[in-house]
Formats: sequence, structure tokens, C-alpha cells
Amino acid sequence: MELVTSQFSHPAAGSAVFPLLVDPASYEPSTIDLLSDAQGRETWLRIFESHLPGLVRLAAQSQDQLPDAASRAAALGEAFARVLREYRRDPCAHGPPSVLRFCTIRQELLDRFGFDDPYRPIKECENTAAMRILPQVLRELDALPPDQRLAAALSNIFAGNLFDMGCAGTIAMYESGQVEFRAAQRRLPPRPWSVDDLDAAATRFSTPPPHRKAVIFVDNAGGDAVLGMLPLAHYLLERGAEVVLTANSRPALNDVTHEELRRLVEQAGEIDPVLQRASGDGRLQLVPSGNGIPLIDLSRVSRELAASAQGADLLVLEGMGRALETNFHARFTVDTLKLAMVKEQHVADTIGARLYEPVCRFEPAPAAR
Repeated sequence: MELVTSQFSHPAAGSAVFPLLVDPASYEPSTIDLLSDAQGRETWLRIFESHLPGLVRLAAQSQDQLPDAASRAAALGEAFARVLREYRRDPCAHGPPSVLRFCTIRQELLDRFGFDDPYRPIKECENTAAMRILPQVLRELDALPPDQRLAAALSNIFAGNLFDMGCAGTIAMYESGQVEFRAAQRRLPPRPWSVDDLDAAATRFSTPPPHRKAVIFVDNAGGDAVLGMLPLAHYLLERGAEVVLTANSRPALNDVTHEELRRLVEQAGEIDPVLQRASGDGRLQLVPSGNGIPLIDLSRVSRELAASAQGADLLVLEGMGRALETNFHARFTVDTLKLAMVKEQHVADTIGARLYEPVCRFEPAPAAR
């Protein structure tokens, strides 16, 4: 069965190549090969199918003031279910299969049926809750000896990264009230983890010269962005680095967007002089990534991000979509941290990790190697 493949666009909509890639010509964003791996493809088709009823429900609820919201949400669900069935019959029904491709099609269908941001109410609630305990998290970080602050900052990131409405397991935890930052901190498994370069990263951070400029890709709203990534930015700014925070240009699941992150940084600046000063003097920059899905293709980012990344010597890719499902094998010209909690079994199997385990991958700049 041959289907029209042009009805859905390229996986990303940016217009520049990320300048920190070692070899843009050979860059492949997808970590997981779903074309040759039929079993893996079926696994991911089922994952997306299992996620669909919740997406339809949230889409309808996000516009419940409109009389046609429920019918449009149902039509959205039927359209995406049909796409997944077509992929099951023909592996290249709408272009080569990948998690990146499935996410792109889902987002395009959300746009097509008029649902710009179904997760906005959830994100706003989580952002508000996280902002309440940000002062305490910052005080705890600053009270530590300098050689312990990196590990603590990364621990905060892993605990915050559990809030992910793209994964069935964490959706269930969220709906049952189990996704709470302090509880997540306590549940982090002890080291060593399956992918654990924390000691190597700590050695680099304690070895002069300190990093001059960091580019940080931010993942989810709530505890992830507010209690994980903002304290990391605070830590790096205190060390004298410039920091570029980049988030999605457009909504995707519960990922924080550039505009949402801008508002969060403004709120955080009211309680954190470090973030406030850096925002004022330009040492802290916020730029849109050009992306609109939970994964990212770094061959197509925004021109603003490409320009802002010039001169960086540290890259932080955070979240399962940006650091594991895409870009896990990508190589960069600068020191790179790839950080995430593993929340899907197939991802864990692919990278040799365990479910609900932190991944801390540190790759020094090629010259340093």
C-alpha cells in the first residue's frame, strides 16, 4: 500500500545547523533505528497508541469552553491512530519511521485540529508549585562546598526530569500524585548508574580553566525547568560562565516553551540576585530553539540559537527526548553533558541502562580527549 508521504513535513522547522556539531554532514539525530528493527518499531507504535487517549482527553479539556472541542479532539485521535496503523502496514508510510517522525506527525495533527497547547494548564500548575520551593533549593545548593555543587545540581535535574507527560509510566505517577520533587530526590537510585560519568564531569569542572559559556537545552516545565535547570544556570553563572538557555519555540506535550521559560526566569530573578544580575548584564540569554516537538534535530535549529552558541565551550542536553532518543550518539566540539531520567524500557534497552535510572554522560571536547 503506497500512501502519500508529503502531507507531513520534515521533523523540525528550524533553519540553521547547530554550530557545535563535530560533523554536520554525517549527523543523524535518531538514536533508535525503527526501520530495520521491526520489534522496536512495534514497541514504539504501541507506546504512541497507549498515550493517545490521554492526549485526546487533555486536548478536549483545554478548550472545553468551545462547543466543538470534543469532536475535534476525537477526530485528532482518529487521525493519529490511522497514521500509526498505516505505519504498521507500511514501515515508510509517511517517511522513514522514527520516534522523531512520530512526534512530528502528532504535533502537526494537533495544530491541524486547532489544539495549540493542550498541556498548558498542567504546565502552569507545575510551574507555580515548583517556584514555591525554588528559594530553598537554591539555598541548599549554595550552602554546599564548591566541590559538591555539581553533583547536587545534577541530582536536582534528575529529580525534576521525572515530570514527563510523554511517558505512560510517569503519566500514571503524576495522576496518582507520586511525581513530587522531594519524593523524586529520595527515590533516585544510588550510584554507580549504568551510564555514569559524573566523576569525570566533576574532575573537569574542578580543573582550570572554568567554562566560559554554556548552552543548555531545557526540557519539561515544572520541577524540571524551575528546580533543575535554573539552579544549574545559577551554579554556572556563579562560576563566571555566560549561560544560554534554549527551549522550544512552540508547545509540545509538557515541554517548557521559550516564552514560558522567559516568564519563569523573570519570576526567579525576583528571588535570586544571581539570575537577576545576569539577565540584566546579558550573561544570561534566552533563545528559542526553533523546535516544536519533545525531541530535536540539531541540523535544523533557529538562527538565534545558532548565533548564540558561537564561542560556547560547554553544552548540556537534558531530557530523554533531546539527550537519549535523539543525540545520544551525536558528537560535539565542546565539553558535553547528556542528562536524563530513563522513562521508557525500550530506551533503557537501547542505551544499556535501567528503567527510572539517571543517565549522566560526559563527553570532553575532542581536543581534551
